[in-house]
Amino acid sequence: MSSSEPVSAQGTPVRRDPNRPGPDTHYLSSFGSGDPVTVFAHGFSGAIRDTRPFASGIAGTRVLVNLGGHGGRPSPGPDWTYTTVATQLADALERSRATRALGVSMSAGGLARLVTDRHPSAGSLERIAFVLPASWAGFPAQDAERNAAYTRTVRARLAAGDREGLLADLLAREPANVAELPPAVSWARAKVDALFDTDMVDGAGLSECVAVEDPAAAADFAGEVLVLTQEDDAAHPVEIARAYASAFANAHLEVLPAGSILWHGRSRVREILTAFFDG
Repeated sequence: MSSSEPVSAQGTPVRRDPNRPGPDTHYLSSFGSGDPVTVFAHGFSGAIRDTRPFASGIAGTRVLVNLGGHGGRPSPGPDWTYTTVATQLADALERSRATRALGVSMSAGGLARLVTDRHPSAGSLERIAFVLPASWAGFPAQDAERNAAYTRTVRARLAAGDREGLLADLLAREPANVAELPPAVSWARAKVDALFDTDMVDGAGLSECVAVEDPAAAADFAGEVLVLTQEDDAAHPVEIARAYASAFANAHLEVLPAGSILWHGRSRVREILTAFFDG
């Protein structure tokens, strides 16, 4: 990774927003120092600011990435798949020389794709945390229809310019004990604005995509795996997390109460992640 600071036309340093790194750092922000190096990657409509809590207190160098369509980084193109996500994650892993990684939702699927495709960038990984995984090798029929209906709804709201309707749809996918929290409403509203106002909309169909094509290849991964999810989360069914935990040889599954991971249980999440990465 480049450590140089950008400069203005007058040659003076330009203060970089660590939440919105630019192309000069390949959209990576680095914190801490030394080994081990851990990459943290967000979910769909997330960004570096959302992965900061997961990186808190982890030893060594923490590298946070904004993927395309997020945090000011241009979209990689229309109709994203998990291969689209995996390609960007591979670049982040290779540039940072990471030996550990954490992926949330969309990025959990991207990391799973790298491992099961036996991509060279995954070969150096010793520990992976899959947080709120949303897709594995397929969906039960009920979940597949629900995901397709959600995609249709998002596209219809966008076409109609219905921001408030889309906000209600996003909050309806959150656990009941989260949907009325003011911070959660603000968080969802920021997602709505991003879908309407940026090229993140290119990834609106990702919820229907299958993350991996060769799930049996997960058993070949020699590193340690943590799968962390929560109950009552329509976008991240516990059954998907169990599929991850069953596929990897050295996996541990943690299922927390509804709303824990982003809102109600951050101290517990920090304990689990610190124990996994640094224990």
